[in-house]
Amino acid sequence: MRFLKVIFATVLCILAIVFIIENETTLSQTITLKFDIYLHNFESAAVPLWVIILFCFFLGVFTAALYGIYEILIQRQTIRRQRQNLEILGQELKKASATADLAATPAAKATVPPREE
Repeated sequence: MRFLKVIFATVLCILAIVFIIENETTLSQTITLKFDIYLHNFESAAVPLWVIILFCFFLGVFTAALYGIYEILIQRQTIRRQRQNLEILGQELKKASATADLAATPAAKATVPPREE
């Protein structure tokens, strides 16, 4: 499965590069990004459009990776908690079986007195 993920990611990156190469004239246009708030005006340098597209692509990959890491951590925590519960239940089961063995042992050793006729 991991091998398929690597192949899929590689094909996706190759398709993105082919897209950029095929549309080089359109994507080579420069864009200036502006962010205007009341106190200050932010303006970026002139950036080619293909750089912005690649940045957004890798930002999406990074965000998905962070979400995946978060899910893995949650699953590990759940597994750890379930293992602890399993150990506790195993210890309780051993105690209960030991108690049952002690309770059953005297009853098994008790002999029935012979009947007098």
